[in-house]
Amino acid sequence: MIIRAILEKDIDAILELNEQFVHVLSPMDKSKLIRLIEMSAISVVIEEDNHIAGFMLAFTQGVKYESINYEWFNENYDSFLYIDRIVVSEHFQGKRVASRLYKQALDLAAERSLSCVVAEIDIMPPNDPSLLFHQKMGFKEIQLLTHNENKVVSLQELIIS
Repeated sequence: MIIRAILEKDIDAILELNEQFVHVLSPMDKSKLIRLIEMSAISVVIEEDNHIAGFMLAFTQGVKYESINYEWFNENYDSFLYIDRIVVSEHFQGKRVASRLYKQALDLAAERSLSCVVAEIDIMPPNDPSLLFHQKMGFKEIQLLTHNENKVVSLQELIIS
């Protein structure tokens, strides 16, 4: 498997993957994806045999990303890498794809001397696989954030030592 920058040819596959998991992600169209790639610190795909196994978008502090979760971190932290979304194709789940993407994120955070990597995980509706994954990675909950009566997220951090 190789991790590489997102290319124009990947856009449709990324949008399709995002749509498959939209129940635990925010919806995204082509123009939003392109805007996110342009402002991201990391925008990569991981592929095997020319098949996209997953993708990751992550941001550092101080960008103009209109996300309630990102804005909370931006207001409360001076230095961070925010994992906006990591999506792994069902066909590639259980093959350490997310772990490889997170390793890239952790390496970038350390390289840039960022204090932590942060993310949010849906509590309502629940995203138990993501919650378990983040716990195994060493993430700790720092805050619950209510979006509305149907959506609550756990804001989490992993301190970079």
